[in-house]
Amino acid sequence: MEPYQFFTPIPAATADRDTVKGWFFQRKVQVSALCAGHTPRSGFSLDSMEALRSKLTAYESRVGLNTMTPAAAITQFQQWLGDYGDNGAWQFYVDDQTRKDGVERERQRVAAEARKVSEAEAEARATAKGICDQHPGGLLSSREGETKVGRVVCGMAVIGSPGAAYEGFSGQDLHRYATTSLITELVRGITQSEKWPPESCAEVDALKRWLNGPGAGISSVEKIPGDTFVFHARVWHPGGKWGGKESSPGWKDRGACVYCQNWIKRIGARSV
Repeated sequence: MEPYQFFTPIPAATADRDTVKGWFFQRKVQVSALCAGHTPRSGFSLDSMEALRSKLTAYESRVGLNTMTPAAAITQFQQWLGDYGDNGAWQFYVDDQTRKDGVERERQRVAAEARKVSEAEAEARATAKGICDQHPGGLLSSREGETKVGRVVCGMAVIGSPGAAYEGFSGQDLHRYATTSLITELVRGITQSEKWPPESCAEVDALKRWLNGPGAGISSVEKIPGDTFVFHARVWHPGGKWGGKESSPGWKDRGACVYCQNWIKRIGARSV
């Protein structure tokens, strides 16, 4: 499929032959599409639009066959338009194409943003998997009065910044940085709904690593650009019941815990 061709103004008379020939060709293609789609409600004269197409075709051919210089083709075409030989067809085409270009630019922008999000999601998953690959036998921790339980690991990626990924581990004994007042503020007010404190989550560790790198200097929760973050967590399952079924030991994908769901939503980040 040919890339979308945006409208460009009439080239300067000093433009080279390939540029001028290509310009007439693209205009011819787009004007031909208008002619092909003409209906009584189209808002332009089909005869006038077909006359414009013929002019564009003729100049493209003459420049391509080297029977007319690019400068002469541009000059004569501009003169024809200036004499209103197009009966308004050129302006209609320009306005119509400008509108189509605007729609296409927005489509491309949305698609580009979606690609960035998708790439960040993949990077977050790959980062979490990379930790798991380094620990094929799992990671365990023990809480007071309990048997050993599997740790959670996390990958955090930054949308629009390929390669900007951060690891995280559950349990503050594995966190690279100490909990700061900013993190305390971030998790403030979250109901104690798990068997561990919210500051110990793997997602918190990954965020702290970012805050001690590119995010150094951020002093309030409101200034954290959370809408650019994507988190993905995995947990080591020692074996036994998992999701109502008997399961072998291994790393499992998991969503954010209730704690992290709260603060991730608060800063507008994503968990996949």
